[in-house]
Amino acid sequence: MEQAPNRKMIGILGGMGPEASAYFYNLLIKLAHTKYGAVQDTDFPPVFIYNLTLHGFDETGIVNELLVEKQLVEGVRKLESAGSNFIIIACNTVHTLYDSMQDSVNVPIISIIDETVAEVKRKGFKSVGILSSESTNTTGLYRNKLEAEGIVVFSADSRQQGELNQIILHVMAGQQSALDKKMASTVISELTERGAEAIILGCTELPLAIEQSDSRVPVLNSNEIIVDRALAIAFS
Repeated sequence: MEQAPNRKMIGILGGMGPEASAYFYNLLIKLAHTKYGAVQDTDFPPVFIYNLTLHGFDETGIVNELLVEKQLVEGVRKLESAGSNFIIIACNTVHTLYDSMQDSVNVPIISIIDETVAEVKRKGFKSVGILSSESTNTTGLYRNKLEAEGIVVFSADSRQQGELNQIILHVMAGQQSALDKKMASTVISELTERGAEAIILGCTELPLAIEQSDSRVPVLNSNEIIVDRALAIAFS
């Protein structure tokens, strides 16, 4: 019998929201095809996805931190118990509680924020615009780490954030439209006019409504960045 290759199991904490998590998993499959030549079932790494139906959380982000933290800790513990060698999270916003999650398990949780910041540095961008949930914006989840690296950050103002909230809500409901794409393109143009050399899609819902073609500067999809990193670890 042919020996199955040794692949590390990827644990994915998803459900925030479910459609974004499905897109996240599809990215993983496609990148395994294109980068690692995966064809047969045994060519892919094992993946355990926990679709967490998170309470205290909506299109703006975290609305009840204690409730959200409790569920996230339970979620990563389930992924560890299932045999995951490491964990990634199909949501940017909940990384505000990264330390609590990491402290609750013995396997590493690979941060989507840290990996995206590292990608910005690798590509040599000196300034970026951030499109994200309201919680990610107001807590400075990306801004603080990017500015610590000397990178200038342009964040959405209150009007722009309100529009991003609507786009995120529409994606969550499966109702994204050409109007959402137009609103997103306008926000991107405004941030680039302020000096952003690239745009970070810092919310896992946003790539379902926004593409590179909607921007005249490079778009960094945080989903693709963390999935790429996860596969590199799984295949190592």
